[in-house]
Amino acid sequence: MKTLTQCVILLVIILSAACAMSQDALCCSSGQYILKGENSSKVCWDPISNTNNSIKIACKKYVMLTEEIYRFTVNDAGYLVLAMPNNQAEMEPETFCVGNRTLRMDVNSSANATRAAVICVDESEPIVDNAIMAYCMIVSVVFLTLTALIYLMLPEVRDLHGKSVINFCVSLALGLACLAIMNLVSSYSDMNLCAVRGFLTYFFLIASFFWTNAISIQILRSMRRPFMVDYGWKEFAWYVLYAWGTSALITVAMAVVNFYPGDHQKPGIGLNHCWFFEKRQQWYYMYSIMTILITANICIFVYTSILLWRHSFTSSHIKALKYKFVMTIRLFIIMGLPWIFEMISSVMNASIIWVIMDFVNILQGPLIFLVLVIFRRRVIKAMLRKGMLDCMSDRVEKYLAVANDDEDNAIQHTMDVPLDDRVTSS
Repeated sequence: MKTLTQCVILLVIILSAACAMSQDALCCSSGQYILKGENSSKVCWDPISNTNNSIKIACKKYVMLTEEIYRFTVNDAGYLVLAMPNNQAEMEPETFCVGNRTLRMDVNSSANATRAAVICVDESEPIVDNAIMAYCMIVSVVFLTLTALIYLMLPEVRDLHGKSVINFCVSLALGLACLAIMNLVSSYSDMNLCAVRGFLTYFFLIASFFWTNAISIQILRSMRRPFMVDYGWKEFAWYVLYAWGTSALITVAMAVVNFYPGDHQKPGIGLNHCWFFEKRQQWYYMYSIMTILITANICIFVYTSILLWRHSFTSSHIKALKYKFVMTIRLFIIMGLPWIFEMISSVMNASIIWVIMDFVNILQGPLIFLVLVIFRRRVIKAMLRKGMLDCMSDRVEKYLAVANDDEDNAIQHTMDVPLDDRVTSS
C-alpha cells in the first residue's frame, strides 16, 4: 500500500511538471490566438473579450513559423524540435513559444487557425547598421547606372564586350537596389510583396555573376583574334540567353522548391523573411552557384595567363596582350574577390575586417566605374569627341597625353592575327 501511494505521488509530480512545462511553452493563454498586431508584431487575441495581450516570450525580436510550412514539436525536455532534411534543429526553452495562429478576428477563428511557433532570433547589434550598408549600396547603384549609360551612349565601346558590360552593370545595380530596399524596410504587411522583392534580388545578383562568366568566356574565345570589333547582335543573343535565361530558370526552380509542401530544405524567401531563413540556406541556394561561377572564371583567367606567357610576339602584339591581360586581372579582382570575402565572412564571427570587406563588396560600383570608364582611355576619348567633357576638356587632354592608349594600338595592329600563330621579327 505504501509503495502504491509513493507511485501515485510520483505520477502526480511528473504530470504537474509536464503541465507546467507545456504552459510555459504557450504563447497565449487557453482559448486565445496569435494575431499580427501593429508593425508586424504578434499579440494574443481573446475572441470572447475581443482584447489583445502581449505574447509570452521574453525576446523583442522573433520570427513565426507555421505548421503549414515547417514541422515542429516540443519534446519531453521542453525543447522545440524543428524538423529539417537530414537533421533537426533544437531551440532551448524560453527562446520560443507555441500557439494557434489566426489571420483575422472573427467567430470562425478556431476553424481557420493553424499551429505556429514563435522563435527568438539573435538580438546582437551589428557592427555597422544595416541602413548604412543600404546607403552604400545605393552609391554603388548610382555608379553602375552611370557606367551603363556611358557605354550605351558611345558606339565606339558598344561592341560585344561593351554590350555585356552594360548588362552586367544593369543586373548588379538592380540587385543591389532591391537589397538596399530590403535593408531599409524592416517590416512588411504583405509577405507576397516581400517574396517578390526577395526573388528579384536573387535573380539580379545571380544574373550579374552569369554575366561575369559570359565576359570571361568572351575573353577566352577572343584569344585567337584579340579585340575583334563586333557590333552585331547574333553572337550577343547567345550570351543573353545564357546569362539571363539560366538565371531565370534557377530562380523559378528555387521558387518552386520554396513553396512546394514538404520537409525538403527550403530557402525561406517570403515565408517569414524577405531573404533566406539562415546562412545555411543562403549557401545551399546562392553561394554555391556563385562559387561555381567564380571557380570557372579563375580557371579561364589562369588558362588565359598561361597562353599569354607561353607565346612570343612582336611589340605590337605584346601591347595588345598586355592590355588584355591587365583588363582580365582587373575584372577578376572587382567581380570575384569581394564576393569571395563576403562568403567567408558569412561563416565566421563578426569582425571589423569582414565589415571592411563587405563595404568593398557593396561598393563595387565606384570601382567598376574607375576601371571601365576613368582608367579606360578609349572611353574618355569617345566621351571627349561626343562633347560630354567640354567643361573640363583641357584637363582631359592633359590626362590623355600622359601615356599612349595601348587599346587603340592593339585594335589597329591585331585585327586579323591569331594569337596562337607565332610571329617572329625578321
